[in-house]
Amino acid sequence: MKHQPSHTIARSCLVAGLALVTALATACTGGGSNKAAAPASVIATDASHAPTSITVWSFNTLAKEVKAFQDDLGRLHQKYPWLTVKFVPGKDDAAFAKAVAAGDPPDVFISTAPDYVGQFCHNGTVLDMSQYLKLANIDVTKTFPAASLVYTQYQGKQCALPLLTDAYGLYYNKKMFAAAGIASPPKTFSELIDDAKKLTVKNADGSIKTFGLVTRTDYNLNANIFTGVHTNSKFYDAAGKATFASDPGWANILQLDKSLQDFYGAGNVQKFVGQYQPHSDDAANAFVKGAAAMEYDGEWHIGEIADEAPNLDYGIAPFPVPDDQLSRYGVGNTQGTVVYIPSRTKHAQEAYFAAQQLTTDTTFLTTLADAVSNVPSTFDSLKAWDQAGNEHWKAMIDILTNPGSYYKQLTAAGAQDATAWGTFTQNYERGKAGDLTAALKKFDQQVNTMNAQAGQ
Repeated sequence: MKHQPSHTIARSCLVAGLALVTALATACTGGGSNKAAAPASVIATDASHAPTSITVWSFNTLAKEVKAFQDDLGRLHQKYPWLTVKFVPGKDDAAFAKAVAAGDPPDVFISTAPDYVGQFCHNGTVLDMSQYLKLANIDVTKTFPAASLVYTQYQGKQCALPLLTDAYGLYYNKKMFAAAGIASPPKTFSELIDDAKKLTVKNADGSIKTFGLVTRTDYNLNANIFTGVHTNSKFYDAAGKATFASDPGWANILQLDKSLQDFYGAGNVQKFVGQYQPHSDDAANAFVKGAAAMEYDGEWHIGEIADEAPNLDYGIAPFPVPDDQLSRYGVGNTQGTVVYIPSRTKHAQEAYFAAQQLTTDTTFLTTLADAVSNVPSTFDSLKAWDQAGNEHWKAMIDILTNPGSYYKQLTAAGAQDATAWGTFTQNYERGKAGDLTAALKKFDQQVNTMNAQAGQ
């Protein structure tokens, strides 16, 4: 659910500010224990219950999204009149962690992204909902696609639940592809580079009128290209140690990026980023304006294009994979909004009841998905969704449900590893990394130290 500034944090703690990371690291140390208060039962949907009011915080700030949540929470109250929800939008992970540490948390927190699931679970900021789910007879493996469990579980604990999902794909302009003689979207890195070059149109002065695809890591959401899924790489090995030097996939995807940067020229890329970075979500977006023939983006961009360029003829495909991994084509980076119950809530059972309804009720999920242009997050809601047959949405659903799709592993260090990787990739693009092999070995040490200090 990226879209606007509120979600810019999300998918990216990969691009998130160090200030947020620092605030969280400080605030979370006072969290409670998610081992406490194992429930003896959960509230049944057909049971009577004493009137109860709970507070739900959410990251949303956009009027459209805030209204969508207010409407659905209103429907929750209509369905269960004993439950009244006070909805507070505009809250981030740092505010949530501080509230928990201060002993005055909301009862439910809806976060824009999963980057802090590991940290919150490790330090006891949030409850492990495993026992609640068991008592409610909810088998998460039969309820949610496997990709969404990757970013909501930590060391076997279900410390968050997925609420809608973000899938990332390659948007491509069909008219430009046809004009360049390209019959279908690229599936391999080599095809991507070849197609990007064919689609690039230069002006007489050597500047670029139309880019094939800009992959610079700090542009829009490109950082998510580099989380490992496209090369079948994981941040950590079975022993929990960083793999950036030992897994050649990391250098491979950096080389893909470098090949395109070298072809365009750093100056041309900088001009592109400077002009279009402020317009990733509006009508002046580079893909919408025809300044880029391809663009890497999340599913919410479908809704943006529908609003801003309804006649644009485009397709969506999975991002390519290395030439020797063609059998894996179809995978993608997936993550999404997550729902937490703080460990210090005074209404744990009622909070879980609300969280369960928010994350598993088919009508709630499909209605919210329509309102905010996201992908529903349960198998049932995916089947019931009226957009499931649309070619654009189908492409994103296929990426989400592909068994090879995943998000980066979660650790007790929260978003620090992803943020550090973002800094590394940007330094590499600027020629500041030096020898890549040596730099990746040094980066492994940096990440391992980071996790050790976090208690991982």
